[in-house]
Amino acid sequence: MSEHKPGRPLALLLTLASLAATAMLPAAPAVAQEGITPPDAVAAFHPIEPGIGEGLVIGFTQLGLGVPFTEALQAGMEEAAEVAGFELMTCDSKFDAAEALNCARQFRTRDVDGLVTFQADAAAAANICAEGPQVPVIAIDIEQQPCETAFVGAANAYAGQIVGYELGRYFEATFDCQFDAWVSLESLAVGVVNDMRMDGIREGFESVCGPVENERVIDTGAGGQADTAQRQVTDTLTALPGAERIITVGINEDVITGALAAARSQGRTDELYLGVQNFDPGNCQIWTAPHFIAAAAYFPERYPLLIVPNLIAAINGEEIADQILVPHVALTPDNMAEYYPEVSECL
Repeated sequence: MSEHKPGRPLALLLTLASLAATAMLPAAPAVAQEGITPPDAVAAFHPIEPGIGEGLVIGFTQLGLGVPFTEALQAGMEEAAEVAGFELMTCDSKFDAAEALNCARQFRTRDVDGLVTFQADAAAAANICAEGPQVPVIAIDIEQQPCETAFVGAANAYAGQIVGYELGRYFEATFDCQFDAWVSLESLAVGVVNDMRMDGIREGFESVCGPVENERVIDTGAGGQADTAQRQVTDTLTALPGAERIITVGINEDVITGALAAARSQGRTDELYLGVQNFDPGNCQIWTAPHFIAAAAYFPERYPLLIVPNLIAAINGEEIADQILVPHVALTPDNMAEYYPEVSECL
């Protein structure tokens, strides 16, 4: 378990002030969400008030460090701790429910005031809740019932719908909605999050092109893992020898990375048409793939702007919303540099 204690707050206040300023996102092109209505629980990013967490200790169960999404989130949480003034204790669950249970047990002995929990196995949440301290809990992206005070994360159905809609628009304009197969790279362990996100992609596509056909659903393991996706997509492509237009959608970037590796091994990257959840601007292999169509931006680096003020409010006994959702944006090759200028280094 790693501990992050506030230090040199003035310098880092400037760091997070800069981060907060970038939360003033440019308006998405109207066509990107045409016909898709965001849910009421979608929130806005606001700066963290300096010093609001002075004297508090917050435990953070991480999904699994070492991948871009969680590393961006971790950096954001550490910066938020510096500004708000709380002590952050991070425990890496390594994508494993047993490790997440151990994290909860450790936090129970550390006298934490609140918890942020990001673990992938929704079915294990009840046991993890029972073993942890009885304090306010913010669940990230995967529900943690029965102990979650609030859910902060993806507007899952909406994030799926905006990607599916862009796929539909592309296929309608380019191929009169004709395609050979639909490969859906999912993570069944995360439960309703998976269902909402992946069904949302189908719904968005079907709103333009009609029913999805010749679908292959692949379970890529807890949290969606690249190596599992690569292995299973290799088998799937072998079973689709004549397919040239394979719509490939994934619950996260990792599984799309795995799918591309499988396609490269067979010389078939031109055959994958990609719809992605999340957008790491440094993941150049996706954004420069022959047929990257759309991604839903999640802005993990800004999650703490939603997490921290709400958790501290709950610790102080205030009522908070039970759903606090990310303001997603549909990113395409035409607009991705507008939101993440650094992606131009890929191009």
